[in-house]
Amino acid sequence: EADKDFSSCQTLKGPSGQDFTDFDKIKFTITTKSGNSVSVQADRCGGDVSWAQVDIDGKEVFRHSMPDEEDKANVEVLKAEYPGAMPYFFSQDPDYITVKQRVADYCANGTAPEGIATIDIAVETLRVAEYLTPTLQKQLL
Repeated sequence: EADKDFSSCQTLKGPSGQDFTDFDKIKFTITTKSGNSVSVQADRCGGDVSWAQVDIDGKEVFRHSMPDEEDKANVEVLKAEYPGAMPYFFSQDPDYITVKQRVADYCANGTAPEGIATIDIAVETLRVAEYLTPTLQKQLL
C-alpha cells in the first residue's frame, strides 16, 4: 500500500520530448499473507543519506546509515579531487571499488564474487519492481 502523504509520482517530458512517469518520492508497505510487513521509503531528490531501520513489535532493533563518518571524510577528499562530478558517486565510491574488484577477480580467476548480485537476482528484482510500479502508480495517480 502506498503512503499517499509522502509519495510523489510525476509525469515530465524527457530529452526525447516524450512523457515519462516515475516516482520522485515513494513510501509503501508490503504485508505478507502471514501478517509480516516491510516498508520502503525513498526520496530521489532528498540528498545523499540512505538508511535502513528494522523494527520488531514497534521497537528499533537495527539501523544502518550511509554515508558513515569514514565515508563522509572520503567524500570531502573526492570532491576536491573530482570537482563537478555527481555528488552521489562520492559516497558510493568504496562500494563501486569493491564491486569492480570482485567482478574483475571473478573474470580473471573464477573466484565467486561474494556479496554481488547475480543476473538471476537482478532479473527477479526487476520483476518485483515491474509488478509494484503500476500497482503503486494506480494508488497515487
